[in-house]
Amino acid sequence: MTPTTTVTTLKKRKDGTLVYAIPLWYRLVTGAMLALVAGGLLSSGEAPGILAWIIMALLALGLLYEERWAVPPESGELRHVAGILPFASRLSIPFGRIEGLSLTAFARGTIPGTEDERKEKERAYSLLDASISASPGLGAERPSFLKPGRKPYLNLVVMTIEGQEYLLDSLPAARAARLLKVGRVLAEACGVEFREMEKN
Repeated sequence: MTPTTTVTTLKKRKDGTLVYAIPLWYRLVTGAMLALVAGGLLSSGEAPGILAWIIMALLALGLLYEERWAVPPESGELRHVAGILPFASRLSIPFGRIEGLSLTAFARGTIPGTEDERKEKERAYSLLDASISASPGLGAERPSFLKPGRKPYLNLVVMTIEGQEYLLDSLPAARAARLLKVGRVLAEACGVEFREMEKN
């Protein structure tokens, strides 16, 4: 799986390209913060300290980082760009190689195949259902700060016929409702199945 970011939005461009990417407002905010920090350091007249350089480097990396999935019209493929521009890696997956998209639960801190993992995955889907219906479902209770628990996540994944999986996005289960919309739209654009719940 490839890494991704949770600061992403789904949009359709004027040319018909469907894009799931880091939004423009994120880059504008990051650029403004970088300009403020750099401007403050220049106005102080002193050499920047190590912490200031680290902060500016992180902001610069955030500004140049690209994470984008796109389906251009008539292209017949799902395209991915990820990394620091202009050195970002690129991947193209023809529709014929895509088996489908799936929303899968990720049970952090559990051993694969155990009952504990199964229960945590069920809780992830329950939290998703509760966030959609706004009514608590079975296992939808949230851990209190006095008794911290695991935070289940849901991953939106592209699966290929060769058995490879590519991570499109990952969110805490209680906030993952938007992954359903993204998964449905991208699956339809690629002409493949979208599994809203992983099949065991």
